[in-house]
Amino acid sequence: MVAVKDIKLNNESIKTPGSSPVAVFVGGTGGIGLSALQALLKYTSSPTVYLVGRDPSRLEKQISELKTLNASATVTPIVANDLTLVRDAQKAADEIANKASRVDYLIMSAGFLNFNSAPEYTSEGLDKITAIRHHARMAFLVKLLPLLRKSSNPRVISVLAGGGEGALDLDDLGMTQAKGYSFIAAGGMAASMTTLFFEQMSKQPENKEIVFIHIFPGIVKTQLRLEGGYSSEEAGERVLFAATSDRFVKAQPDIGVYLVGGNSDVAAVNKDLKKLREQNGGAKVYVYTMSELERIGRS
Repeated sequence: MVAVKDIKLNNESIKTPGSSPVAVFVGGTGGIGLSALQALLKYTSSPTVYLVGRDPSRLEKQISELKTLNASATVTPIVANDLTLVRDAQKAADEIANKASRVDYLIMSAGFLNFNSAPEYTSEGLDKITAIRHHARMAFLVKLLPLLRKSSNPRVISVLAGGGEGALDLDDLGMTQAKGYSFIAAGGMAASMTTLFFEQMSKQPENKEIVFIHIFPGIVKTQLRLEGGYSSEEAGERVLFAATSDRFVKAQPDIGVYLVGGNSDVAAVNKDLKKLREQNGGAKVYVYTMSELERIGRS
């Protein structure tokens, strides 16, 4: 486990004059995403942030509050009405692509949860849970890849369940059959799809400099006062650590994806992910995801 003091030492070390990182936060208006954004503002010099959220007035209010943490920061609101819809994610990503010259950190934590025993489909025909946790996030990634490639140290962070990948029916990635579906199973499915997509993306030569991190932020304390959990502030610090630490570098051509646990160590590969790799799951998830993004983008 990486101790909190070491997390903070790393984060304090990134505050160098003129560093001016450029970050995109998808889901940074609340929860762990907001805490990670607050940590970035606390520890960096002259950052540029593109903050994706649903409500324009709420975004403006939050930006005013965030500016008190770092007067040198430039925070630009990006409105996305509904991130369970890929089309809205693509539109927001296009807006960022038209405004930014590069992206150093793409940090995604948007989520949705229901407790149904069957999928709830969006108007685009996707299960809502996997739509926001996987499809919409990958829509941002695909659209912003050219800007990430312009960074000297690009990191893509998906805050979800690295190391907690679940079973996935590679013959029914759209979950039309919904075999064994539950909100818990859907979470494991989205985690597997994210890791496999990252692994396939990392193999592409044009992405050789990008580090992909799928992080499980740990149990976060809420008003329920969960025993043994992290504070939201600490979880945010750990996300920033993952985005900036030298522990996570692309050392070899086949090492560009890290599964990071709540203790900020690299997580073990579980049996479900091993099985999916053996079944060529990465290629299948990549083809499926890209075809869905293209289908929805054309509609």
